[in-house]
Amino acid sequence: MNIIAWGNIAPWAEQRQIEQDLIISRAVIELFADDILKEELRFRGGTALHKLHFPAPLRYSEDIDLVRTTHGPIKPILSRIRGILEPWMGDAAFERSRVAPKLIFRAQAEDGTAVPLRLKVEISTRETEVYDKPCSIRHAVENPWFTGAADIPTYSQEEMLATKLRALLQRDKGRDLFDLSHALAVLDGLDAGRVIEILQHYLAAEELNLSRAQAEERMFSKLNNPGFLADIRPLLKPTEADRVTDETMKAAFTSVFTGLVEQLPGNPWARTNEMIERFDLDLKVAG
Repeated sequence: MNIIAWGNIAPWAEQRQIEQDLIISRAVIELFADDILKEELRFRGGTALHKLHFPAPLRYSEDIDLVRTTHGPIKPILSRIRGILEPWMGDAAFERSRVAPKLIFRAQAEDGTAVPLRLKVEISTRETEVYDKPCSIRHAVENPWFTGAADIPTYSQEEMLATKLRALLQRDKGRDLFDLSHALAVLDGLDAGRVIEILQHYLAAEELNLSRAQAEERMFSKLNNPGFLADIRPLLKPTEADRVTDETMKAAFTSVFTGLVEQLPGNPWARTNEMIERFDLDLKVAG
């Protein structure tokens, strides 16, 4: 495997991250080169966002998140994935779940450490409905270890960000905030209003109701979490990781807050102005 060559494309902090990035690209191409899987699955999540939708990846992402396009037994799909990946990745462990079964692959890293690489392939079987026009994006690899390309079925950039915003509001991971902030900066023609419309479809499907006030309260709670940024720095290029400071976090927060969160229906949170002053944010409450 030519990790040095791939490091020019994926210049992550650690050699094993570069190696896994190359493995993921090959896996995605081989899975969606399959005539059956390309009809049964779509690529979603952070890895899809960075590998397909962004002009260049902002950060390392370690998993493959797939979504079923149809209902029916999952076993034939899992068997087909195994048949494609196991010949060169080794046998996968299976984690059973009604809504998100997973195949876990482990492989010896070329850095010689005892800790194996771990690749998780997760399939969401519940959210088969698409709320915006899906698309396919070409993904290619040219490397001495593997060369190939495929059209990868995925979601519109608005639907990708709707699910990413949902993730940000439901968990405390700094990567979600920085992904959204970066998307707002680099994605051409992004329709923020459409992102919110699609988010509401996803929430309704889960029988959840999230007002603007509730979303704003959740956003400010993240600024109270001292570990909120802990997950993002190890995933960035070394030069970018050094730039992650309280100020850049505030800038990302402000971008997402004004660009997306304030677009949710309803009134602002009663304590939003208080929080803006407390955290010294360059924000003015809209509406």
